[in-house]
Amino acid sequence: MYKDKGLATFFPYFSPNTTFDYPPLTGIIAGITARLAPGTGTGRQLGFFDLNAVLIVIMWMVTVVATARSARRRPWDAAIVAASPVLLFTAFTSWDLWAAALVAVGMLLFARRRTFAAGGVLGLAVCVQPYALLILLAVLLLSLRCGRWLALTESVIAAAVAWLVIMLPVLVLNPASWGTYLGNGLRDKPSESSIYQAYNLVAQRLGAATAGPVMTSVTALALLTLAVISIAWLSLAARRRPRLAQLAFLLVAAYSLTDKHAAPQHTVWLLPLLALARPKWRTVLGWQAVQILGFLALLLFLGRELGDGNAQHAIDMPYFALAVLLQSVATVAVMALVVRDILSPGYDVVRRAGTDDPQAGVLEYAPDRLTVGFPWTARVMLSGAAGPKSSQHA
Repeated sequence: MYKDKGLATFFPYFSPNTTFDYPPLTGIIAGITARLAPGTGTGRQLGFFDLNAVLIVIMWMVTVVATARSARRRPWDAAIVAASPVLLFTAFTSWDLWAAALVAVGMLLFARRRTFAAGGVLGLAVCVQPYALLILLAVLLLSLRCGRWLALTESVIAAAVAWLVIMLPVLVLNPASWGTYLGNGLRDKPSESSIYQAYNLVAQRLGAATAGPVMTSVTALALLTLAVISIAWLSLAARRRPRLAQLAFLLVAAYSLTDKHAAPQHTVWLLPLLALARPKWRTVLGWQAVQILGFLALLLFLGRELGDGNAQHAIDMPYFALAVLLQSVATVAVMALVVRDILSPGYDVVRRAGTDDPQAGVLEYAPDRLTVGFPWTARVMLSGAAGPKSSQHA
């Protein structure tokens, strides 16, 4: 990264006629650590990695502490993040753990009813990775159901102010860099780990038509929109209001599945949310095992592609495409389990402990003001499958 992006010679978003492949605050972090890295030449490149690795470990610890405190009566659920095998593989490949840490702190502040501070932290998180916007969307859906808007308004205003604090200098000093970043996002081909590139690889092998960058962007937006509408309907139709962590996980998982820039390190986004949404070790470890398998498959596949077709210590395209499919299926399966917990709260280990929603803050125990009805078949299913009794799964 240090050498490939030329961080030794320019500061992302602020040096004239330059751009960066990550959002502005990530670029600022990269620029500052590049300036602070000790040594010269190759030694400085290693120093850049070491400095960022230390900061990422600190962000990891912040995420663990914030998750533990957000869980309230179940602080041990943060061990899912602290002892995560998938983070050992992916945490040090990008700055995504900065976003995860900021999101975790933002959710903790919201849980403690400090809505303005929570919004400010989430606004900073958006400047690291835009998926943090979906946390505010989850708050919006809960506020809509409860009919309480003050907390959402405060959070949104604070998030906008924090976003502007980071963005205004960029827009004033080097506006072309922001436009180039957005344009590249539309023009870039799908990432190797995305479902779209897996389709393109199979289509190329079969001689079928492939999806170009623009078509992929349109498809990704359409799929994400459909997923958001479905989750919004679920949040208003469920017999009992979903928990904030459950909605946040579903929204971010949908985004990670449909994103044309999907990458193994995006599991960093999901893990802290999953630890709060469905803190069951069997589910979490099974999901992580499949994600690690996909990450290793990507490395083996790229080894073949970058090694001029050398098959030694590599895998062929069909196996890699299968690994990408398995990753997506695993995430969808976990999403389905979270949906089941929402529809049948008896399966939800958090609510079985007698709490409502530890992360909801001012919205906890709020009465419903707006709900929508299920179709007739769903009502029958729910009346006959309310979930197991607490005593059976204590």
